[in-house]
Amino acid sequence: MRVFMYLIIVSATLAAYVSSPDVRLAPSVVKFLPDLVSAMTMIYVIVAGTQQRFRNVSMKYWLIFSALIVTIASGAMVNQEAVGPIVNGMRYYLRAMPLFLLPAVVNFRERDLQGYLKMLLVLSLLQVPISSYQRWTNEAIGITTGDVVVGTLMESGILSLFLIAVVCELAALMLRGRLSKLWFSVLFVLLVIPMSINETKVTVFLLPIGLVSTFILAAPRGRKLLVTLQAFAFVTVAGAIFVPLYDYFNKGVAGQFRIEDFLTNPSEINKYLNKEAKIGTGQEAGRLDALEVPFKALAHDPIKLAFGLGLGNASKSSLGSQFSGKYMSLFWNFLQAASITAFMLELGVFGTGLVLLLHWMVLKDALFVARHDDGLTGILALGYVGGWLTITIGLFYTEIHTYEALSFMFWLFSGLFASRRMQLARSPTSSRSLSSFDPRKMRLEASAR
Repeated sequence: MRVFMYLIIVSATLAAYVSSPDVRLAPSVVKFLPDLVSAMTMIYVIVAGTQQRFRNVSMKYWLIFSALIVTIASGAMVNQEAVGPIVNGMRYYLRAMPLFLLPAVVNFRERDLQGYLKMLLVLSLLQVPISSYQRWTNEAIGITTGDVVVGTLMESGILSLFLIAVVCELAALMLRGRLSKLWFSVLFVLLVIPMSINETKVTVFLLPIGLVSTFILAAPRGRKLLVTLQAFAFVTVAGAIFVPLYDYFNKGVAGQFRIEDFLTNPSEINKYLNKEAKIGTGQEAGRLDALEVPFKALAHDPIKLAFGLGLGNASKSSLGSQFSGKYMSLFWNFLQAASITAFMLELGVFGTGLVLLLHWMVLKDALFVARHDDGLTGILALGYVGGWLTITIGLFYTEIHTYEALSFMFWLFSGLFASRRMQLARSPTSSRSLSSFDPRKMRLEASAR
């Protein structure tokens, strides 16, 4: 299973790209590889977990998973939902859950984690040439929008959120002496390039939030002010890359504007957030539309407001029309705007609350691990906090749950920290892991003092 993890990572980040009609490096059926590895992982988790009695899974997670299952079943029953949409909904909502449970039944060693991180870094750097190629080739044929700059992750917003999370982990490794400042600086500049040329405006907000929070949390004692200033210096560097590139690609394009004009013009921001989309029109929905309109539509029926329209019952499906929901024609344009909208429409208030509670629970576990584990897992937990902020806020921005690259990696790392929290709770005296002794790190900490 430790080797199988590499297939999980590669399938999550490359399968949809290599099998896409524009690339055709693999048959179209390869796009279902993430679903296959998820199913195989679930089988392994059930067998291994049963033998181990899932001792590294906290009871609080069993309770919230049970509550989610009850909510999903209730939504399906009250809406008399067909089997097809349920299957489609389970594919998107639940296929990352085996990744959450996997670290609880597999003891990933530090060298295993190092290998996975190197693989993720290589795949992240791969986004630089691919996204650059996508930008320039589309410009050459008159396509001026950055929406087509998706790297291998198939959506521009997902690409930016993924890379911001990677940058946060690199920052934690750098601040704890596992990565040199020079290498971090080089990697930071390279990874900011795809975020800049795909014109994802939310990067202006989420990159500073994720990066600064990581720097503050991972800063050695007595150096938080200095480290915070360093964080803002890196944010300034990112701005010096993002702003000129954004303005360059939008110069002279009808209907486009400089990013500075957008950020300082409330009317432009309002038009971006609120497009006054209506139900059933197929009109592109703004982020505020996606929150307000579906909520008002469900509010007329307290049962549907509580349990939603049913899992997958408002979604399109690539598996065929029989797998698409009966409310798809009414709400699909709103679901495209944000994951939180999908949760509200298909899981209701109860289900959405449970998902957000689950996010909060894994954050608390990550913070505990960051404080009590001095090994690589503890360092990754520091960077995870910045990534958690990025992805949790991103639930209100894009369809995170439908893209494997983000959902698989987020829940895998969440499960890593949740299971490590259980191990630390059982054996408080072993908070400093046996693999955490690093002479180079000890020298760096001594020199810092």
